[in-house]
Amino acid sequence: MPLVAVDNLTVGFPRADGGTSRAVTGVSFTIEAGASLGLVGESGSGKSLTALSLTGLTPPAAVISADRLEVDGVDILTARESRLRQLLRTRIGLVFQNPMTALNPRMTVRAQLREALPGRSAGGAPVTTDLLVEELARAGVRDPERVLTQYPHELSGGLAQRVVIALALARRPALLIADEPTTALDVRTQAQILDLIDELRDSLGLAVLLVSHDLAVVADRTDDIAVMRDGEFVETGRTAAVLSHPRHRYTRDLLDVIPRFDLLTATDLLTATEPAGQPDTDQTRLRRPAGFPQPGTTARLLRVESISKDFRRRGLGRLARESSVAA
Repeated sequence: MPLVAVDNLTVGFPRADGGTSRAVTGVSFTIEAGASLGLVGESGSGKSLTALSLTGLTPPAAVISADRLEVDGVDILTARESRLRQLLRTRIGLVFQNPMTALNPRMTVRAQLREALPGRSAGGAPVTTDLLVEELARAGVRDPERVLTQYPHELSGGLAQRVVIALALARRPALLIADEPTTALDVRTQAQILDLIDELRDSLGLAVLLVSHDLAVVADRTDDIAVMRDGEFVETGRTAAVLSHPRHRYTRDLLDVIPRFDLLTATDLLTATEPAGQPDTDQTRLRRPAGFPQPGTTARLLRVESISKDFRRRGLGRLARESSVAA
């Protein structure tokens, strides 16, 4: 049996006229243990709502129906709340886009990680500092002893996301749902987080549902892919096959907007930054990527004056800085 089995899932919300507005319509997919599925599409296409349907954490007003909606053999639609809570505690790990919304700002990393591990001690292994350090290190956290003492606001975005991953994997779930886990991160940190998920998938045998609006993110990270638009799957299949030979127009449109840096050569980059005054030959003009100014252009592209940023706190007055910048 697949770890995740979804057949004809529909999610709607009641309208004022008594009808139902459908946000997800008739989607079906499975995820085997140790496999990965990329769920892609534009913002508002229904990706996150589909993922949340696997957890029982959809908004209270949501009206959900499905011929089958199971995770690890548990029927999400008929299970009692206590059973769903147990499923979330032991079998499903969640990682969302903004790690700061998943971390308690009033608790240190140590306290939050200990809170995520009470079941481990029940099995006979006490929750020691060494165990907490091991969990953070497994998630790629450097200097875990220091990080244990810190609060969320003291962490960088990439480090906070690693902590969230450590919390999600602390109880060794069978399924990791990663909903836009790298959108708020810089490109380098984004790649590191995705590499980390791949490594943990291989070492722990995780099944992964990777949700993203960006085809490039899931292109080489998933076994299968489902392209979603307006609440429906428009194309599904093996990731490599779908992206190399897309059948649906929408999939082709998504692929067309991915920057193709592999088409630029070193010469392109050099000619794009030629100093003003250098002769502009037909050859260099043809090589220069579209949108870059022609050599010799003196027109101002940006001007900013009197920027100010204020920080106000009670009793501490106002701190303001002003600057003028022209470019």
